[in-house]
Amino acid sequence: MLELIIAGSMLAGVMTSLSVVMRTARQSWEINDAESAALHQMQAVGRHFVRSARECRAVSNISADATSVTLVMRDGIETQWAWRNAGSGMSDVVIVGSSADGTESVLAQNIRSLQFVGYDADGVTVVSDPDEIRMLTIAVAIDLPGAADPQRQLRSSVWIRSW
Repeated sequence: MLELIIAGSMLAGVMTSLSVVMRTARQSWEINDAESAALHQMQAVGRHFVRSARECRAVSNISADATSVTLVMRDGIETQWAWRNAGSGMSDVVIVGSSADGTESVLAQNIRSLQFVGYDADGVTVVSDPDEIRMLTIAVAIDLPGAADPQRQLRSSVWIRSW
């Protein structure tokens, strides 16, 4: 009888240890997966914008707060990238809209900030007039709550080829 009590106690100790290890591994996996998804969203926004901006003819509009930009594509359709931090039940999202059909779609979520800066042909002088913009810089920032350095930023520049 004593052997059964000792075996049961040992089994309970092993099971408790195993459940603690499994819970810790699961939490670590979830944090890693969330950080990976956030980094992927950030890179997707930068990559999508740069690829589209390479194809555009001109910059139609850049907002005063630099959180949205509208590009005129080769076919004459205007495409807008905008960061919205609130409204319509969404927060911290990047929206891509098209003038062709008036639709807007969410490109990425959990984006802390999105900034666009226009430059003159020298690539150094900052300009806000859309007719003078020859190069655009996009800066996308996210937060990684589980990381030692929680803020990550991606910065890319693209020349407007059709000038």
